[in-house]
Amino acid sequence: MKDCCFFTVFDDRAREMTMGMVNSVKKWYPDIPMEALEIDIQNKDGEFDLKNFCDQILDTGRELFEEYQRIIYIDPDSVMCNLCPDLFGDFELGVAQNNSPYGEGVYVNAGFCVCTNKDVWEEIFKEYERLNNVSWSSLNHQKALNQVYHATTHKKQLFEFSDRSYGISSLDRYQDIELRDKEGNVCIDKETVPKDAELYLPNNKKLCIFHAASTYWKTNNRINFDHITNELARETMKSYIC
Repeated sequence: MKDCCFFTVFDDRAREMTMGMVNSVKKWYPDIPMEALEIDIQNKDGEFDLKNFCDQILDTGRELFEEYQRIIYIDPDSVMCNLCPDLFGDFELGVAQNNSPYGEGVYVNAGFCVCTNKDVWEEIFKEYERLNNVSWSSLNHQKALNQVYHATTHKKQLFEFSDRSYGISSLDRYQDIELRDKEGNVCIDKETVPKDAELYLPNNKKLCIFHAASTYWKTNNRINFDHITNELARETMKSYIC
């Protein structure tokens, strides 16, 4: 068995955005395989078929567990902005907190998920199928992930930390991203930006994963980087997808 891989699922309309995400992952982890599966996820009316998209994510994960011990799913509308050592810890299910709650307690987002146990992935799949048999909802995949995260005793990791951010928990702060040096100073002159400068949110959290999961941040399958007000931060983010 191989150790680890990243994977994503996309259709033709999102190819450019997906390749940008893939490039950002490869910048930080060039030696870890990235499985980017292009599929036809249009319904009979030519519209985006979310159910088929979710089906393909879960089916692909099941297949990858035949070859890999750890699978890392990342949505196409994401950018990896730093090394992410938390993804490789000792847990069975790792998830990112959502930007808004759904009921009480922590609500996790299905756009980013790390799993090291195929039985746990199978539980997510079966819960997803159970929900579909009751009634299809655009949130069934996410609901299934939350059910397994909250209602089981598996060893879990929430990617939410006091000093770094994964996923979309910081969505409302993205426009104020800053580029900072190792001493925490905001970089203001592109001619003197150190090579090890990093992207930070205004709440002093290092940005590890940027997830453009809203219509404000994404138009026609392209990320709206222009919404980032700081030019150096904006150009740095764009450099990661090239």
